[in-house]
This record gives sequence, structure tokens and C-alpha cells, in this order.
Amino acid sequence: MIQETIEALLKDQIGLSANIIGSQEIARAVEKRQLACNLPDLPSYLQRLQTSTQERAELIELVIVPETWFFRDGEPFTFLAHYVTSEWLSTQSYRILRLLSLPCSSGEEPYSIAMTLLDAGLTPNQFCIDAVDISKKSLLKAQRAVYSRHSFRGNDLEFRERYFTKTGDEYQLCDLVKNAVNFMHGNLLEPNFLISNQPYDVIFCRNVLIYFDRSSREKSLRNLYQLLKPQGLLFVGHAETGQLSASQFDAVRHSFAFAYRKKDKQAENSQALKKTKSPNNQLIKDSKLKVKSGVFPKVSNQSLRNSQPFKTKPLLQKTQISIKGSLEKTESSSTQNSTQPPPLNLASVRQLADQGQLSEAANLGETYLKQNTASVEAYVLLGQVYQAMELEQKAEQCFQKAIYLEPNHYDALVHLTLLKEQRGDVAKASVLRQRIQRLQKF
Repeated sequence: MIQETIEALLKDQIGLSANIIGSQEIARAVEKRQLACNLPDLPSYLQRLQTSTQERAELIELVIVPETWFFRDGEPFTFLAHYVTSEWLSTQSYRILRLLSLPCSSGEEPYSIAMTLLDAGLTPNQFCIDAVDISKKSLLKAQRAVYSRHSFRGNDLEFRERYFTKTGDEYQLCDLVKNAVNFMHGNLLEPNFLISNQPYDVIFCRNVLIYFDRSSREKSLRNLYQLLKPQGLLFVGHAETGQLSASQFDAVRHSFAFAYRKKDKQAENSQALKKTKSPNNQLIKDSKLKVKSGVFPKVSNQSLRNSQPFKTKPLLQKTQISIKGSLEKTESSSTQNSTQPPPLNLASVRQLADQGQLSEAANLGETYLKQNTASVEAYVLLGQVYQAMELEQKAEQCFQKAIYLEPNHYDALVHLTLLKEQRGDVAKASVLRQRIQRLQKF
């Protein structure tokens, strides 16, 4: 019971899910802190934990295990450089590019961002990088900017020669990069997190949502959405792609970058308003005749190819006003339609998934596949749904069937690669990555 109370306290404070990190890991951390506090038993420690802000901070430091290194996973930084040189510099170079890195841990990620921007041709006065973490110890290390060999991995370490000075067995970061990052203490789950800050063009929030329970993830994503400018970029970890709502973000097509653009709601609403004012789509203003029936467009193979890990781009509903017969007949028809189950098509599966009704989307997808056994698009979409439901085995089966039917299906290959890596099947994941790279050359 006491263990559960401590786990609940940690979940409330930092969103940490004991189901993911493991109750044993939390118990070991609690035992260390109990001994450090020289307390006789667990109830005594719980009382200390509930009354001492300092002790809560000490326990949080123990259960948070920062695992990071410079230019981790590579491709997000490659895409960031491409975005800066091909898009931002040509259209918005008169502004300061604002970026956020959280959790920033011991600083490797925000410093990697700074080096990427400098290598892309920006000067320090053209960008601003804020870096936030809940761990004060990690922030102190980040501000010191001295790193061991453990922070440098991979074969391409040329950047270390240009930006670091070796002092014994450690490496000191140069002031040019060090001074480009502003470090701050903060908690992503706070309701007013960075509310006074200007919106950001780019946010890196990688490999933290996977440690949260559902409610904490939703809080975090709401905060991230508010902090990001319309059309701004959000980078997440590969295991977190299923958490982003397709109604709020569009996936960016760049292998293994896991970048998303925030949708510009104002622009979408303006475009929708223009359509409603056109002669072919004029809305009937009579208040007694407000009958709107959504007509789903056909799901094309191309639309699914433009998608990324769940959730894919929501299909735009065409609004169609159809008045047939008397008002009574119209109202009766409207009532009947509202009680009918969703149509058996992929658009309905996608719509249910976008609304968070994952079980319903999975059931409808399975029913659709019974009648359309050779539909590659259906297998890919259903695989994304199962991936969001954390049913990796079912998701893998769907992607494998899609690849069997269409060996060069890009999205199915990417998803299957990530699932193999998560399971530790490095050999098969490497083979799949090579297939993807060959496809990109054509």
C-alpha cells in the first residue's frame, strides 16, 4: 500500500508510470533514500516524502535515469538543418528562430541543436534555444558543459574536434555553443508551463512521453501544442509517434526524423469559410433547414503513403447540403443517420482513430479486411491503430502482411523497422533500414 502511494505521488509530480519504469526500480530508489535519510521504516519515509519538497526532489533525481548523447539518432538534426537552409532562411530570416529542448537532461541535445544551426550557416544572434529539465543536477552538468567519452557515440565525431577542447579524459564545450543555450528548471506537466514565453518555431521533446501514463501524456501534449507556433515543428521519439493527434499535427515525410508540423487552425478555418461562400457550396441560412451530412472522400493509396506513424492525416470531410422532400422527412432521415453505425470503409476507421476510439477503429478495420483481404492500405492503417494501442505483435503482423502484398510500401517498412528495433531484433531491423535507403535513392 505504501509503495502504491509513493508511485502515485511520483505520477502526480512528474507523470512517471510505474508500469513502464517498473515498481522494483522505484522500490530500490526509495530504499536508497530511506537509508540516506536515516529513517527506520517505510511509513516514516513516506511521511518525510509527503512533507518535504527537498526529499521529493531527491527521489525524483534517483528515478530519472538520463540517457543521452550528442546528435542522438542523427536524422532529426539532419532534417532540422534541411528545414533551416531550404525553408526558414529563405522566408523568415528576418526573425529570430526560437527552439525548445525538453527534457534537456545534461545538455547534449540542446547543444547538438546549436551546433546544427551554426553548421547550417546561422549566427548566434539569429536563433534562441531554451532548454528545460526537472532535474537540477542535470541542469548543473549541462551548464558546466564538460563531457566524458560516454557522451560521444558513433563514427562521425568530427564536430568534437571543432567545438570541444580535450582536458584530460574530458571534453570542454566551446563558449560559442555554450552561450547559445538558456537552461531553465521546469516541469512539463505544470498547467502554466512556460506560459509567459513566446511561441517556439521548433520543439524537441523526445523519449519522455513513453514514461508517462495516458493522462500525463495528454497534459504534456496540450502544453506542447500551446507552446508551438502554427506550422511549427515538433520532434518526438520513434516510440511516441502514436501519441500525436492527427487533428493537431501533420507528419513530416523524412525517414526516422519523427517530426510533425502543428496545423494552422486559423488558415484551415479561413479556407473552409471561403469554400462555404462559393456558389457551389452555399449554406442554407434558414435555421429550420440545418442539415449537414458528412461525405467521406475515397481513401487513395497516395494519401496513405503521405502518412507517418499513427495518427495519419485526417481526411477532410466535404460538407454537402441535401434537402429532399419536406422538413419532416429531412429531420427523420437525420435522426436515422445519427443512430446508424459508421460506414464500412477506411475513412471511418481513420475517423474513429483520430477521435481516440481505438478499439472501435480496430474492430471496424478487422471487419473491413474480412471483405477486402488484399487491401494494403487497410493493413497499414490497422497496424498503426494497433501500434497506438500498444499491441505490438498485432501491429507487426499487419505491417508484414502489407509488405507481403506490396514489398516496397514505404510506411509499412518504416513501422516494421521500428517495431523490430524495439524488440531488440537488430539484425532484421538493419536489413529493413537498408531496403528503405535503397528505395529513397530512386
